[in-house]
Amino acid sequence: MGKDTITVIIPVYRVERYLEKCVDSVLGQTYRDLEIILVDDGSPDGCGGICDRYAAADSRVKVIHKPNGGLSSARNAGLDAAHGRYIGFVDSDDYIDPAMYEKLLAALERTGADMSLCDVIYVDEQGQRAAEIPPLPQEVLRPEQAYQRVELARDGWRYVTAWNRLYRREIFDGLRFREGKIHEDELAVVPVYERCAAVAVISDVLYWDVCRPGSIMTGSAAMRRLDAVDAYLDRWAHYRDRGWPKLARAAAEKAYALVWSVMDKVDVAAQRETLGPVVRRVARAQTACGDMRGARLWLRYLRRRREGRET
Repeated sequence: MGKDTITVIIPVYRVERYLEKCVDSVLGQTYRDLEIILVDDGSPDGCGGICDRYAAADSRVKVIHKPNGGLSSARNAGLDAAHGRYIGFVDSDDYIDPAMYEKLLAALERTGADMSLCDVIYVDEQGQRAAEIPPLPQEVLRPEQAYQRVELARDGWRYVTAWNRLYRREIFDGLRFREGKIHEDELAVVPVYERCAAVAVISDVLYWDVCRPGSIMTGSAAMRRLDAVDAYLDRWAHYRDRGWPKLARAAAEKAYALVWSVMDKVDVAAQRETLGPVVRRVARAQTACGDMRGARLWLRYLRRRREGRET
């Protein structure tokens, strides 16, 4: 292992159909100094055996077998075992361009940034483009500019996702993904960006995000999406404390929109113990931003709760 090794962490769970294409795309990188950690997160299918076969065939591949703990737990296990100077993540149902890490590392070295990120393309399971999104501009961002892209850019999720980028290892010293939550990447925005003096963005499309079926938000899945509200409100408080009112308003608006949509999917009366405190927090954030829709959100919640009791 060299002094500029990149550790690529791939959490693995129920992706038997996709895993080989993903791992092959990482093994086929033009940048060869890689440590590839496959984290078998208690997958009940044949993924564990596939991981072991790759480890037996290529010395760069290491495998961690662990009880299921979710995506954050798997990423954290990979981080605990990583030896590289740089860190990357790839989701195990996605795949990457052969030059992705070579280009991301070149961007770090050229700019002196702490993190670099590339553009993404949405594809279906057949590899066909699933959605049109505007290209990312090539630029070097300071912290406030990075937050502006997160909150205000069209398709700003590309500045949020953990997997289309390369990190200097120091970013994760004492930092791990929050376990027991979904929307892990949203929750990591402030902790990660606060450790970056600069972020290099390259316009190359180097990451293929595979859109799998079965992602419609209904029922209990909708309630789990409330984890993102914590992320939005963390960001709202961060921007408020920094004196960035436009960004604070944008983060509060995202929390508002998400809670509003969840109330359309669930029995509000049945979920009142969980949903009520969330609505209260979001309403307060909206009001603090001078937006009276916070009151509207609260009234809608009370009406939905009453209607649920009557049915």
